[in-house]
Amino acid sequence: MFQSMITAVNSDEGYTEIVRAVVEGRSLIPVFSVLRIGENSLAEAARVFGENNTLPVDEIFVTAFHPKDVVFQHLEVPRVKSMKNLLSVASFKAASQFSLPPDEVNVACLNSIASLKTGLVPAFIITKRKAVFEFVGRLTGENFPEPNIVDVKPFSIFKTAHTSVFEGNNIVFVVDKNYSILLTLRGEEIVGLNYISDGFDEVASGFSEDNSLSPKTDIQREFLVGSKAYYDSLIEEASERLEGLISYQLRMYLTNTLSNSPNTSAADESLFTRFFVVGPSSLSTAVYSRAFQRILGDETEVVSMPLRIKETTGITYTSVGLLMRGGEILGRRKLTFKEETGIKA
Repeated sequence: MFQSMITAVNSDEGYTEIVRAVVEGRSLIPVFSVLRIGENSLAEAARVFGENNTLPVDEIFVTAFHPKDVVFQHLEVPRVKSMKNLLSVASFKAASQFSLPPDEVNVACLNSIASLKTGLVPAFIITKRKAVFEFVGRLTGENFPEPNIVDVKPFSIFKTAHTSVFEGNNIVFVVDKNYSILLTLRGEEIVGLNYISDGFDEVASGFSEDNSLSPKTDIQREFLVGSKAYYDSLIEEASERLEGLISYQLRMYLTNTLSNSPNTSAADESLFTRFFVVGPSSLSTAVYSRAFQRILGDETEVVSMPLRIKETTGITYTSVGLLMRGGEILGRRKLTFKEETGIKA
């Protein structure tokens, strides 16, 4: 019996994770994963993947672009009736800003068409098509086919979230190895966002083998896929260190996000009293949640973003989200991710 397969490449600066999963009914079951950390992580992970897998050209292949290579921008656009028309108008406006022909710019909208009726100024992801071609070229150079989907990190992570919790005004902080994204939401609609060029790398790299770590622990790997259940003392120490690094900046990031959006102002900060945090693993999420609780105090509710998957799967939440994104191509919008013992390399 034919089974649909999905492969996701989550390649970042400093690490690459490749995950392959099979779709069985409504279940998405990982069958292989490899995570490599370091400067040549893409080549190393691709080599290991190729030694253990044969990827048919018709298999669903999903990947994601690093957010440093895109522009996030709110654009004033007329109210239109379809997403196609909205993207056409936005492409023309974005291309004019870059002094490029519209066909050399890729534009994606982070808001729904319905949100325009409320007067919201939508947020767009703007990418030069040349940059996308170069990114895809690096993947095809490692013997991967051209991807069906090129997403932008970290938005696939929301495929794993219980989005029903986003009622009212909320703040969401998403952290990865070397960047973070701060978003303000009204319901499920993004009203502001701020790209931050710092991630957990500075916090994690400060740890060496000490009383809170077992010998030969790869702390970078643990921040990516580790479980909070095993690291109580590490979470406390790392969150204290993070608090010292980001205490002032966090307030500044929040104020800038609100004041730089056409949908909000700095005076609206008191309206955003719930703060969701998510990293690529339950460990990194716990470190940031605890630090932000101390920084923001009792006036703001800081919670880990509720997920539709187990807290620990051995795979980054970003990659799980990419697999779910691939499932949408198959028309399976409500796939359940099942943690099973696949092959890990």
